[in-house]
Amino acid sequence: MSLINSLTLITAFLAQTLALPAPGTTHPTVTGATICTDGVLAAANPRAAFFRQILADTCYTNYTKKVTPKDVPFKIGIIGAGAAGLYAAILLDSLGIDYDIHEASDRVGGRIYTYRFDQAAWDKSTPSDPAYYDYYDVGAMRFPPMPYMDRVIGDEPWSLIPYINARVSQRDQVVKKKYIFKTDNTFRLYNGVTSLLQDPASAFPARYNVPIFNSTFDTMSASAIWAAQVKTMTDALSANFLDGFNLLMQYDSLSVRDFLLSKGFANSEIDWMETMNDATGHYDMYSMSQAVLEQWIFDSADVDNWSLINGGMDMLTKCMNLIVKNKPALHNRVTDISKNPDGTLKLLVNHTQEHNYAHVISTAPLGALQAINTTDLNLSYFQNTAIRMLNYDPAGKIGMKFNTRWWEHLPTGPFQGGQSFTDLPIRRCVYPSYGLDVPGAPGTMIASYVWGQDSSRLGSYQNPHNPTTLAPYQPESLEALVDLTLRDLARLNGVSYEFLREQFVGFHAYDWYSSAYSNGAFAIFGPGEFSSLMPWLMTPAADGHMHFAGEALSSGHAAWRAVYEILSTEGLEDEKKLFVEMWGVTDEVDMGWYDWSPEGFVA
Repeated sequence: MSLINSLTLITAFLAQTLALPAPGTTHPTVTGATICTDGVLAAANPRAAFFRQILADTCYTNYTKKVTPKDVPFKIGIIGAGAAGLYAAILLDSLGIDYDIHEASDRVGGRIYTYRFDQAAWDKSTPSDPAYYDYYDVGAMRFPPMPYMDRVIGDEPWSLIPYINARVSQRDQVVKKKYIFKTDNTFRLYNGVTSLLQDPASAFPARYNVPIFNSTFDTMSASAIWAAQVKTMTDALSANFLDGFNLLMQYDSLSVRDFLLSKGFANSEIDWMETMNDATGHYDMYSMSQAVLEQWIFDSADVDNWSLINGGMDMLTKCMNLIVKNKPALHNRVTDISKNPDGTLKLLVNHTQEHNYAHVISTAPLGALQAINTTDLNLSYFQNTAIRMLNYDPAGKIGMKFNTRWWEHLPTGPFQGGQSFTDLPIRRCVYPSYGLDVPGAPGTMIASYVWGQDSSRLGSYQNPHNPTTLAPYQPESLEALVDLTLRDLARLNGVSYEFLREQFVGFHAYDWYSSAYSNGAFAIFGPGEFSSLMPWLMTPAADGHMHFAGEALSSGHAAWRAVYEILSTEGLEDEKKLFVEMWGVTDEVDMGWYDWSPEGFVA
């Protein structure tokens, strides 16, 4: 496992906790769809192969399909104006299919959210102005160099960023820049002892006076020890996928801590590995399947080739919003979803406004989806249980603005970009990789980036202090949070608290778990949960008219999958072929759901 985990929590495993129908179980309706495992359109990505094998073993390929009556307007309802909802709208636009987007909050973007300390100045600025870099990304902030990201950041005709840039003004271009994942002269501070990142001893517990007596830790970092422990599994997956998959499934019901205990590591040693590699509590939550899969995939992710969006990640969703034909309706909270007698679906917005659609795509996080009344939709027991049970991890960031980029002038050595790590409450800080060549660029940074229990604890400072009135929303504890963050940041970076107080201009804190629109930051599947939950969340409901998309509900590009589901349910073969011609195939397991022959061609 690595510190990449929170960025792309792609998980997979065969389930124990909620029993799926065993292979061979009779389904209510059999459509004849098969999972695509070979051919030119089959996914070549090893990540996709992993997902496909799990789902093949569950005998999960079937769902009821009912064509919309011809006299019903063919219009799609999209719940949520985050990345998945907006992307689904772009895909529907390309097919000439009408839709509405309902967004409960007051902005587009979902978990892509950029905060600007002076929005008015930013609005007037250009990329050559310092004010253009007066921001931090509260949500998603960087792209790993993985093949499945080509649909967003690649150079293919169907890649999202080139598609957007061909349709917006020069001012609104989505521009990729290099993200500096790590760099020399950043810091590690553990057990009160500070080291520079490039110091070879900085990875070992002895450097921090941590009493671990296992000699392995004297010569290997925590991440190297973890990689060595799972090397048999990752090598097996690479050498022969099916053999590797079967080997990994032997450990599927174990958490990372369970596995390491079985290998003879003491709890204190595992705690050290978790502290260095991940977030507090994650080794008890992560399944071995998820952890090994991440290790296997991200071994190939070159940390020198990550990228960001210049001007803020929300440039991506803002520009998606610019090019969609039908703009999202904000403050439109979907409160009920029900099925009409003719098979179409009815949405109730804000408890009062009725909207009827041939199909509905929900991109809402599962916590928000659970709050919608779906009683009359007749979701299966397994779908309702999966929506309720799937865990969303807490995560939060604290952005701070200083008078200068003081980290570029430290006596221990200047640097730009990168991250520093600690066992203090702030856990890690992230220095900006943008505005590096712009004189006078603002001193904005992520002073704390936390997830897991670390996030829950800092997030508690952001709750309203008056439990009766819930007002004002500036709790007294926010000043305590600012003070704590400045003190930890000073210790981590080897400067005085007084210096940072003098430099301090402002702050912005956000706790994703306390947001009623997200109910958490990202999905984490525990031991055995993947195949007991994920297949049901990917199954269209309501005779193929209710589609689930978004971050937790796909092995990757859920919006692509949801639109293809619609075409498949309706039997629109010409549109399916046109869709693939325009947007390519998705290089993942999602390709397998809908009427693809083993040769990889549309059946």
